[in-house]
Parts: sequence; C-alpha cells; structure tokens
Amino acid sequence: MEKLKRAVVMALKNVYDPEVGLDIVTMGLIYGITITPEDIGVVLTLTTRGCPLGATITSMADEALAGIAGGRRVALSLVWDPPWNPNMITREGREALRL
Repeated sequence: MEKLKRAVVMALKNVYDPEVGLDIVTMGLIYGITITPEDIGVVLTLTTRGCPLGATITSMADEALAGIAGGRRVALSLVWDPPWNPNMITREGREALRL
C-alpha cells in the first residue's frame, strides 16, 4: 500500500492551482490519504470556500487518481476545517513563490 500511496502523492503533484502555479500537494491542500483494497480516499481543501477554480481542481485531482486507481473507487472529500492558510505551503513552494 505504501507504493500506491507514493503514486497517489505523485499523481496529485500533477494537479496545479492555475492561479498560484503550484501543485496541490506543495500548496498544502491535501489533508489526508487513505487506501483500502476497494478505495483511494483523499481529504483536501481549497484556498478559499469561494475558490472559482474549485470544481476544476477537484475534477483534475479525480482524473489524476483515476489513472492509477487500479479498479479502486476514488473518493475525494472536500473539507474546510482546518482552514487553509499560506503557512501550509511547503518550504519548496514558498521558495518558488519567493515568500
């Protein structure tokens, strides 16, 4: 399962927030990943509740995971608690954005 979890993270690193130019993993938008023989579950958030690209980002994440699911159901859970903040961006992301 650890190999699949790494594959999930790598797939999500290909999903970019077009407004910021960073992937959703680097942005700190992924709160959790669970893998069972039947499912791949991802708990994620967006930068704001009213994010105009929210549907696009979740759709891209769903597509990225469908490509590696291997017959598992992909379940994305969008949450707002804890609220995202810029401190959640990884060090590499902050360096890329020069924060």
